[in-house]
Amino acid sequence: MKKEATDNNYISSELLAAYLDGRATAAENERVLKALAEDSRLREVVKIAQAVDEPESFEADEIDLLPMTALAASCGDENYCCLECETYILNRHPIAFDEKELLADAVRNKWQKPDGTPLHHIGRHLERYGLSVTRRYQCSLSDIVAALDAGCDVIAAVDGGELLGHPSDELAEDLFVGQIPDHTVVILACDTAQHTITLHDPNSSRPSDSYPTEQFMNAWADSKYYLVTATNDNSMNQYTPHPIDLTDVVLDDDLNDLREAIAENAHEIWAENRKAEGWTYGPQRNDSLKQTPDMVSYGQLPESEKRYDREMAMQTIKLLKKLGYDLIKREDTELYQVLKRRIQESKLEYRCPQCGNTVYRHQHFCDQCGTRLDMTWDKE
Repeated sequence: MKKEATDNNYISSELLAAYLDGRATAAENERVLKALAEDSRLREVVKIAQAVDEPESFEADEIDLLPMTALAASCGDENYCCLECETYILNRHPIAFDEKELLADAVRNKWQKPDGTPLHHIGRHLERYGLSVTRRYQCSLSDIVAALDAGCDVIAAVDGGELLGHPSDELAEDLFVGQIPDHTVVILACDTAQHTITLHDPNSSRPSDSYPTEQFMNAWADSKYYLVTATNDNSMNQYTPHPIDLTDVVLDDDLNDLREAIAENAHEIWAENRKAEGWTYGPQRNDSLKQTPDMVSYGQLPESEKRYDREMAMQTIKLLKKLGYDLIKREDTELYQVLKRRIQESKLEYRCPQCGNTVYRHQHFCDQCGTRLDMTWDKE
């Protein structure tokens, strides 16, 4: 019998298949989860098996999506972990503030939603009180060290359960639900010699907690290493741009055509705004006379200026895809209408009574088993 080996466990192919199909007992599930926690090769086997079961996932995996819409929410019933991290930093400076006013401001500006704070709104309160804030994905441990050495306050988005939860439960979540950055922590220190990192965690009853660096990195990876830094040094020469890496995003021909349309319209918007400010055409740029040679139609622009507009348009489209959005061209076809209905109903999930496959309200037959659906739906 072929077996998948781990350091301390042997998982048979039959047991692994039962686990993947949802047929394993509770004891067998616990055994497999323990083995997965110890064996990276077995985790890779499971990941491949899941991709085979869902072929469409291969294309999605070509882009390492960023969790922009994830919510930092793992902090009691009120989901205020981000607010607590920011008030902790304001107190460190110290900056006087009214916490009730902060919360009201966050709700009014939609920084704080009922289920938590979107990652791209972390640090808004710090900006309000005059701190210079940067937000970056795809950071590294060396970025944390550099920020701390520069005297910055540092917030990381993490999977809170991977710091305080049960390891096998968190591994199962990553494998079958996905990586979920649901929490924020303030990083206080990073000891590269001792391989530890010290955090202020709103979920903890202690002022600070130290973790092995590897454990923190696993929790941080769920946010694609998202880091927010804040400093009261507002000198302009401290700013270093770090755009999101979009090299893994490839645009098809339709989207390349869209890029050109966006580039041309962006120039039209720019020219309209400049005209409203009193700018006119001139052979050389003259700020005092408000003249610029770029006040011409897009087609008359030199190629260097067109390249700039095209690059901005292309990077914007790529960013949309990187953040998990798909652009679908509107077409007057039955297939498009079916797809549109399914997207609209995607949050209302129903199951086939025969096989349990996800189905939609307008379906007459199950995609997986072919069972005729009687259109009597029970929402799960």
